[in-house]
Amino acid sequence: MPGPSVGSTTPRGRAGRVSRARRSGRVIALLAASGVVLPLAACSHPAPDETSAVASAPAAEATTRSPAASPTAPATPGPPPRPAYCHRGGPELWAHLAACGWPGPTNTGPDLSQCPGGQLTDGGGSITQTITVTRPNTVISCESIQGMLDIEAPNVTVENTVIVANSGRAGEDANGTAAITVENGASAVVDHVKINGDNGVHACIWHQGTSLAVDAVNCFGADDGIFSWADSSSPGSGDHFVIKNSYFHGFTHVTSNGHEDGYQTEGASSGLIRHNTYKMTADADSAIAIWDSLKSSSDIQVRHNLITGGGFSIYAEDYDPGDGGPGDPSAVGGFSDTGISFVNNVFSTHADGCVGQFGVWFERPWPPYDGGPTDGWRRSGNGVLETGENVDNGNPGGSCG
Repeated sequence: MPGPSVGSTTPRGRAGRVSRARRSGRVIALLAASGVVLPLAACSHPAPDETSAVASAPAAEATTRSPAASPTAPATPGPPPRPAYCHRGGPELWAHLAACGWPGPTNTGPDLSQCPGGQLTDGGGSITQTITVTRPNTVISCESIQGMLDIEAPNVTVENTVIVANSGRAGEDANGTAAITVENGASAVVDHVKINGDNGVHACIWHQGTSLAVDAVNCFGADDGIFSWADSSSPGSGDHFVIKNSYFHGFTHVTSNGHEDGYQTEGASSGLIRHNTYKMTADADSAIAIWDSLKSSSDIQVRHNLITGGGFSIYAEDYDPGDGGPGDPSAVGGFSDTGISFVNNVFSTHADGCVGQFGVWFERPWPPYDGGPTDGWRRSGNGVLETGENVDNGNPGGSCG
């Protein structure tokens, strides 16, 4: 697909985005950068229907019975056993993620075998420009993009592409900026894309559209990995998302409020976060944070992810209208966190002996929800790789939490 041609320059504004405003006690005005608008023409092949991205538990694969092998037929060899470090954890696992079956630097990002000549087309331009996609069914494939993609159309696909983006802003001036933004009413599939936020955007992907499907993304250089944003003017914004087979790492604290999260929402529903690697540091905020300050969060499955780091690795907290802590209103009433489940996640002490600096799960003795979801924790099969400890009923033993 040829590189986009330059169109007219238009101002863009986005106000009212809040990141953990309840915690900070501040309402943060979220600003969007204005920039060069590049209308991208739709390529000839159709984009996948975004309705296929509606979150659900992975369906069981159909099986068929094959004819019995003849007595002389050689047996089909099975896959070789994985190295021992895959099962015991530690630095070797984190240095060889793909060999252990986890998303990492070698099995996420563009698959160049799908690109003509095994190469990307260089779009050129400044990494601070804004490239606006307004045509439905646009497919952006095998591109090297400099700048922030602003998706305003339904059924847009970005695949086998590299994006380097920088808003040119720092701190809270960068709030709401992203390498890829899915706007109100838009939908997108982001498949095998490497996103470098260049320590200059709030998120790799900002989702406030009708649906988002993310597969095999390599995300780094942002304050947050993916942010599902609840826009009060657009019901359903930030809902219906799937995030799978992706690698989140190398975050920055110099944009937004500096609280690094692999996934964050202040209200989202119908989501699946499955088989991702969240390599957070102990100084980060969390790997996954599901809150409800802007609308209720519900029906989000977090399944079979590899996670290390964060203050606490996981938040699933009802804190609207308050968290019930000392001096704060009770969480009863207002919005809610319900149907949030954590199944078969693998936690690692790579970043800290407690997985996160303080523990895996954010829990506090604040009635009635104790810092957790409105309808209680739904946890099954979650454990710490290096110790073998099951953490379904709370934080790792001893001093954690």
